[in-house]
This record gives sequence, structure tokens and C-alpha cells, in this order.
Amino acid sequence: MKATVAYFSVTGRNEQVAAAIERELVDRGVTVERVFLKPKNNMGAVGSAVRSLFNRSVELDLPRLPEPADLLALVGPVYASSVCPPVATFLRSLSGLEGAKVINVVCGYNTHPEVIRTINGRLRALGSGPIVERTVRLKDIDSPDRVAALARGVVAEALA
Repeated sequence: MKATVAYFSVTGRNEQVAAAIERELVDRGVTVERVFLKPKNNMGAVGSAVRSLFNRSVELDLPRLPEPADLLALVGPVYASSVCPPVATFLRSLSGLEGAKVINVVCGYNTHPEVIRTINGRLRALGSGPIVERTVRLKDIDSPDRVAALARGVVAEALA
């Protein structure tokens, strides 16, 4: 089985979640490609929030899109109660998921069910298979043990 773990992180918290999901998948024998959704131009947190608020896209600094995989894990923050621009751009760049399983983790100061619904809608429109979703408050993943528990839970559910 092949998986892609795509993430965006400014503070490093989402990167920790993505790395924990990657470790959990590898421990279960899955081949993983981790992809940082890096904008070509550094936007900073304020610039990202403004772009989110006005639904502005960003150009990603990706040498190529990841190869199609059996599972896509997507980890990203919430900005201005919206999908963060790098994740939104990545979703627009995908061509089709052809039934791939998906792990969708959205992290923010509060849970944002509307953001996860927006992302899931796009994933379903691309033909995804089952989606395991979590909206996570940053204070709920404030230790390596909590991050590992989150990763164990979503990976176990996605691979069941």
C-alpha cells in the first residue's frame, strides 16, 4: 500500500501531526511519501489569514504533484475560519482520488466543522473513498503522547 501525507504548517504543530501519521503508517508496512505544501512566497500567519478570508490562492513550491496513492493523509491549519491557502491550492491541483482512503486532520485554536466539511466536499468530488476526519484543537495535541494517540487513532480507522 502507498500513502501520501500532505501537510502545511507554520508553527510546526501540523508538521508534528503529519510526522506522527507517517510513522504510524510506516510501522504498519505502508510506503509513505510526505509532502510539505510550501508556498513559493512566504506569507506568514497574517498573510495566510488574509488570503483565507478572501479565498485567495497561493502558488505552491512543489517540484511535482505526488504520485497517486491508496491513501491520502491531509493535515492543515485553519486560518480566518477557512481552509488555509496552501491546502486549498493543493486540493485544486489534485485530479482524482479514484476511491483512495483519506485521513483529513484540521488543527486550530477551536474546532472548525465547517472547514472539514468544505475539504471533505472537495475530496468527495474528486472521487475519494472513505474519509476519516478529525478537527483538533491545538491545546488537545500539546504533547508528543497526544499527537501519537491522534495518529494511532486515525490510521487504525483508515486502515480498518
